[in-house]
Formats: sequence, C-alpha cells, structure tokens
Amino acid sequence: MPDISNGVSSDAESLAINQGSSGFLSLSNTLWRLAIVVGIAQFSISIWNWEFSIFLETFLEPWQLGLTFSISTIASLTGYFLSGTIADRIGRKRTMMFAFLPAALGLLLLVNYPVWPFIPLEYASIMFGWSFIIIMSRAIPADEIEKTGGHNAARRFTMVLMPAFIVDGISPAIGATLLNLGLIPRDLHIMAGIGSIIAFLATFLLIRESLGEDIIERTKKGPLISFRRLGLNFWKLAIGMFAFIFFFNSALAYYGNLIVGEWGLDETTFGYAWSGFSIAMVLLMHTISGYVDRGLKKSLFVAILTNGVIMALFSLVSGAWNLFLLNFIWAIPVVMWIGAERTLVVQDVDEENKGRALGTYQFISSSTNLVAAPFGAYIWTVTGSLRTLWMISGIGEIISAILLGGALQSMSGKKAAKASANSD
Repeated sequence: MPDISNGVSSDAESLAINQGSSGFLSLSNTLWRLAIVVGIAQFSISIWNWEFSIFLETFLEPWQLGLTFSISTIASLTGYFLSGTIADRIGRKRTMMFAFLPAALGLLLLVNYPVWPFIPLEYASIMFGWSFIIIMSRAIPADEIEKTGGHNAARRFTMVLMPAFIVDGISPAIGATLLNLGLIPRDLHIMAGIGSIIAFLATFLLIRESLGEDIIERTKKGPLISFRRLGLNFWKLAIGMFAFIFFFNSALAYYGNLIVGEWGLDETTFGYAWSGFSIAMVLLMHTISGYVDRGLKKSLFVAILTNGVIMALFSLVSGAWNLFLLNFIWAIPVVMWIGAERTLVVQDVDEENKGRALGTYQFISSSTNLVAAPFGAYIWTVTGSLRTLWMISGIGEIISAILLGGALQSMSGKKAAKASANSD
C-alpha cells in the first residue's frame, strides 16, 4: 500500500536514497513514484496537444493563433514564477496536487466552449496548472540529488521522465488513430480531463514529500524573493540560453502546421512521427544521460548546436521517411539538453532555494514565448512560408550556441566540481 503521508522519508528510504543510483535505471523508490504520476499527468496533455495548433488553424487566423500561445505563455510564466517559491514554502506534494485543479478546469471549459475568444483563456488555465507540474517534476529529483552529492544528476533528471516520454510516445498515436476512426478533437479533450483527475488522485496516493520540514521552516524565515541567492552561475546559464530558447520557441509552436501544411503529410502520420520521437527518447535516454554526466557543459553546448542544425534541416526536406528520421535524430540532442541544463540550473543553489531556482529559470526561458510565438507568426504571415521560419530559427540557434559556449566556459563552482567528480 502506498504511503500517502506528507512527512519526510523514513530512515530506511533515506539509506536507499544515499545509495544513489543503485535503484532500477538509477531511480530510487521515491523517484519511481514521481515518474509514474508524471506519466499519468503527461497523458492529459499528450493525447490532444500534439494536434492543437492544427485544430485551431481550422477556425482561427494566424494572429489569433499567436495571441492564444502568447496568453498561455503569460499564464505559464505566472505558474513558473509562483510554483518554485510556493513549493519551497509548503512542500512539493501539496503544490503538485494544486496544479491539477486549474488544468482540469481549463480542459472542462475547452470541451464545452471551444470558440473564440474563450480559447486563449481555456488554454491558459491548462498551461498554468501544467507549469506547476513541470517544476515539481524537477524539484523532487533535485531534492534527492542534493542528498546524494550530485551523483548521476543528469541521468536521474532524465530517467524520471521515462514514463512521461512513453506516454507522450503512445498518446499521439492513439489520438491520431481515434481521429482517423471518426472521433473529433473534443473527444480527446474529454479523455484529457479524465486523465488529469486520475493524476490528481495518483499524486495524493503515491507522492512522498521530498523536502524536509526543517528546510521548509528555514525557507519561510528567509526572504520571499531573493535573486542574489541563486548565484552567479545560475544567471550566466540563464542569460546564455536566452537567445537559443527564443529561436527554438518561435518555430516549435508551428511544428504541426509545417508538417501537415507545407510538407503535405496527414495528421495521422504527424501523430505517429511525434510518437516516434518520444519512443526514441525512451530508448536513448539512459545511455546518453550517462555520457552527459561526464561533461555537463560540453554536452549542453553540443546539444544546442545540433538542435539548430536539425531544425534548419526541417526547412529543406519533405516526406514521411525524412520526418521519422529527423525525429529520431532529434531525440539525441534533446536528451542531452534536458539532463545537462537541469543539472546546471540547481547545481550551485542551496537546498532551500532549489524550487525557486527551477521556477525562476523556467520563467526566464519561457518568457521568450511572449515575443517568440508572435515573431514566428509574423515571419509566417510576411513570407507565407513556415520553411523560412524554421530556417531562420535553425540559423539563430547555431549562432546562439556560440554565445552560450562563452557563458558556459565562465561558469565555475565548488559544487560543480564536486558533482563532476562524483559522476566520473
């Protein structure tokens, strides 16, 4: 029977945690519980979000699409900014349970009122809740990694997402098949709403509080907002990644529109290709994340540079086979990006500020979408071509990788050195 208490882990579990990566696929019992819950939560997004921009394009103008994504970005930014601070003060479990309430509400409204101008508000409510879930899926591993001195940090940050990527791989294929059989997007939204309710119950039953009461009390006595406590390395990373994330987000919002519109493939093929990407992530993440732990900065630089090249290639080719091939290759730099970035974000941050560090970093990086999505819509409207947008995005990412390299080279710290030594 699962332990549903909010207290800290038992001595036996603490011993297991301190043994680090001895658990199955480098995850402790605590992280496997989290992985299962995040996997369930992922279904409530993945079953429908892969085709959402395609669905909206049938009755919205490009500027309305851009505005919808921009409003949802504001909601997500608010969630990112609040979630880390709240979680540091009330705990990870309570924060995660709250997250499913606005997400479920947004899905319920989307099912019943899928019309303009309600669409942006409904999507914003969903993304607000989802932003909390994203941060908690990183904060709980960060707590455990802190207790083990940073051993196999990138691998654990990555592997805890394995069930989520499995679900993300299966769900679009299921969704595409259901649409092919005659269902409509509204049916997928209903399924997602049910999934969010199940995820809420799973959080209550399975998640154990990873943040000790002593740390919570220490956090409450400190300032509510203190950017200086995050450290110089944190800000170097955040600034160094800013340009890359801008160019990445400017094109990614219109991924489905590129494949279905300009590549000329159908929604079913796109759904299967999306699934293939996630399955490739699952197959590669354990091996690749191990290499990432051996060189975090180098891995992040290579990941960003490679990502730019791949996105540029999307503007040059067409066809189903190229789509599946690029999606498989794309999984490699994304795995490297996830593990290296999340480890570097919290590596030199005190344990009572890790939630705030994760939330603040995501707030900064996602704030690019306030202008990135409209910028992408503008390029699309002016040029009449999403291929042009993706080429611009790819070139921008390659240039930003060079800027990132300088920021990474200037980063240093005692914790960074210790974690690197523990990973060798």
